[in-house]
Amino acid sequence: MTSESGVERGSGAALHDHGAGDVLAIEDAEGRTRLIQATSEQTLAQVLFLEGLWPTKPFCSGLGRCGHCLVYVVDDSEPSPNTPTTDERKTLSPEVLEQGGRLACRRQSESGLRVRLPFAFPRTAAESAAAFESNGIALERAVSGSLALAVDLGTTSLHWQLLDDKGVLAQGRELNPQLAAGSEVMSRLGFALAAPGNARMLRDVVLRRLHELTMALPAPVDRICVAGNTVMTALLLEWPLKGLAAAPYQKPHAGGFWTRLPFQETSLELSDHHAPGNAEGRHGGRTYIPPQPAPFIGGDLSAGLAALHFTAASPPAFPFLLADLGTNGEFILALGQERYLAASVPMGPALEGIGMSCGATALPGVWVDVVVTPFGLRPRPLEDPDGGNSDTGGTEHIDVPRSKPDRQRISGTGYLALLAGLLRLGLLDRTGGFAAGDSPLARRVGLGLADRDGERRFLLGPDVYLTGRDVEEVLKVKAAFNLAFSRLLAEGGIQPEALRAVYLAGALGEHADFSALEELGFVPPGYRRRIHPVGNSSLAGAALLVNSPEARDWIERIAPMITTLNIGQEPDFFSHYTQRLVFRHV
Repeated sequence: MTSESGVERGSGAALHDHGAGDVLAIEDAEGRTRLIQATSEQTLAQVLFLEGLWPTKPFCSGLGRCGHCLVYVVDDSEPSPNTPTTDERKTLSPEVLEQGGRLACRRQSESGLRVRLPFAFPRTAAESAAAFESNGIALERAVSGSLALAVDLGTTSLHWQLLDDKGVLAQGRELNPQLAAGSEVMSRLGFALAAPGNARMLRDVVLRRLHELTMALPAPVDRICVAGNTVMTALLLEWPLKGLAAAPYQKPHAGGFWTRLPFQETSLELSDHHAPGNAEGRHGGRTYIPPQPAPFIGGDLSAGLAALHFTAASPPAFPFLLADLGTNGEFILALGQERYLAASVPMGPALEGIGMSCGATALPGVWVDVVVTPFGLRPRPLEDPDGGNSDTGGTEHIDVPRSKPDRQRISGTGYLALLAGLLRLGLLDRTGGFAAGDSPLARRVGLGLADRDGERRFLLGPDVYLTGRDVEEVLKVKAAFNLAFSRLLAEGGIQPEALRAVYLAGALGEHADFSALEELGFVPPGYRRRIHPVGNSSLAGAALLVNSPEARDWIERIAPMITTLNIGQEPDFFSHYTQRLVFRHV
């Protein structure tokens, strides 16, 4: 509701969930103001997300690195505590700091603060749904038979495919609307458990988006399959979360069943907010949840395993490794028809490009590869499907931001290729330190190495650079992958040369230069020929499981056979992990 003075009252989510607190005045770029209530225990970023005022974009989970949570703070208190923090001085320019620019993730919602946003308030849920529904979804052809929806619900992204009796009708991808609450599973869990109502809000924003999607279709959806990791699935279905938040970890449910999401019920109600759109005659249907083999081996990996088994010309030869790498690395080592070992290791958001100095998810315009040429380093940006150069095939609805041409960004696979190239040139040593190359090409490329803002940076362009901290984040990912790889093979009693294939799922498999994985030590030397990209195997598995009783029966039979290694809880985990913090396979 807006008063005559132009001041809107917030939704009251923060007040409802946390009790009385400070009233904050939030002004957007169009001069509209909302009064919202929060407590000083909350950061400004949390308050803004709870009020639905944050845009959907990848953040660095409160690390103070990405700068995406920029707000302008006015502090009337005396003495003022609004001095810029160290993180803010590193991330924001002096001009922005002088204007009151601050990082919302590093600021508490203290009394006396007035906050100005550098963007307009997002559309309300009703406005967003109406726009989505009125635009509709372009289909390749007329619908034949019943409709089914396959969904890969990732921590960062939401991918979907619409299918009928003849195959794929449309497909799309967008960012997970929960992103502002944390860019990886543990920060998302932390937010969900921080206060009553937070988990329900995370559930609602995804349910609302799925409902908007079904309402934009020309006919009702009969079946849905949602393949997600255990945390995303638990949030969606309101399963207990505490067993996923602290050791000893416990999975909240085994999965492998049909259910109904709220908008598939006859009475549609999402928390305190009603999902918009005319639901008359559009509810109904069922949703399949794939098996959840272990606390951090979820339906995304079981769906991927089913896709690998059923969609290839013939099932892969044993033994093989399926690796799905994102903010969490999930692995299944298939040793035989009835013997499977699994492991999960936290990798952080670096492979998603999140939290890196110039990082971004693999969106159009973002560097997904960097090649060493006789003339220096040459980046390869991801092409924009709307420009007619898409290799996705079919009709695709894409609702993701484009990288601004005046602000270059690098994806996780781009960072891998860049570091591998610097290693080959001798500009990076195996411990992750910058070095001086000996060749003429290395010396020319090495001119980009400079000291900026108190740290060593490798300048790649006017506004894009690599820091020692970025190298360290990739090194941590490499060590985690290397450890999981080694422990699984050791537990399985096989040597690396006995492994027939490594199947890489997700964006890493789609865009990565496999020679870079070998150069950085993710896999043993000479292994690149054994690496096979399988794209979004979670989505492919969801599309299979939503329609195939045979595939559902198979994965439900296989899931209990998967034995999980608790690598992170092993007594010698830390020593084995630190041993692998080098760019070579250990």
